[in-house]
Amino acid sequence: MPSTKKILASSLLACALLAATACSAEQEMPQDETHKIAVQGTATPSASEKAEEPAEMTTAQVATTAGAVMAAELGFPASAKIQGKDLESLATPPTDTLKDIVVLPAQCSAPIEDLNWSPVQLGTEAARTDFTNENQSITGSVEVAKLGDQAAKVAAHNKNVATILDECKTVKLNGLDYRETLKFSDPGVPEADSALYYSRDGQYAQDSLVLIKSTDQYAVMVSFMSATSLQDATFNKVATSILDTVLAQLP
Repeated sequence: MPSTKKILASSLLACALLAATACSAEQEMPQDETHKIAVQGTATPSASEKAEEPAEMTTAQVATTAGAVMAAELGFPASAKIQGKDLESLATPPTDTLKDIVVLPAQCSAPIEDLNWSPVQLGTEAARTDFTNENQSITGSVEVAKLGDQAAKVAAHNKNVATILDECKTVKLNGLDYRETLKFSDPGVPEADSALYYSRDGQYAQDSLVLIKSTDQYAVMVSFMSATSLQDATFNKVATSILDTVLAQLP
């Protein structure tokens, strides 16, 4: 997907819940580099992959693994750990994502561009696992990163989400050959520090749900993406269950 169309590609990141909300397997998911690994992956790594893993996992890896296990119990059996160059790529913030794109209202440009942020960009100890449901119609991710001295960056992102919910509930993106409307709402997940539900139309139509929560030492993001609506209270409960499972592993 061209960079100008990658709004919130890192979150939905993304990202797979109940059979009741799943769309047909024939529906094509929007292209998303951060979630396609989950679609291509398998729930059980090969013996060679297991052999390459370190003997002792980091705290972030333990937490994301626990989240993936909970996701599997809730209907998302296929998962893939994002590692090596893939994880390094996600740690690099995208640039010029809105180049040559007119954002209306104009004051929403900076908060919207910040939707490409995710915890792994803190540049600290980090881990991520992506997962999908059986027919690959909904993809999800769980991402954990150590705060270190970067807590202010998480707070700044959460502030931008609050700005979107207050001032940017409907945003239009306009380019020479590109038109898209983003609609944002509060999914009502009080357990999260930041919770955002959004839909986008156009060529890469999708719905996304993003939850962010910090402990004293770590930041957690749970995200989901689907070609059909995720605006369901039951879906929120599943996302919250995964978030709570991850948080329980963290100091």
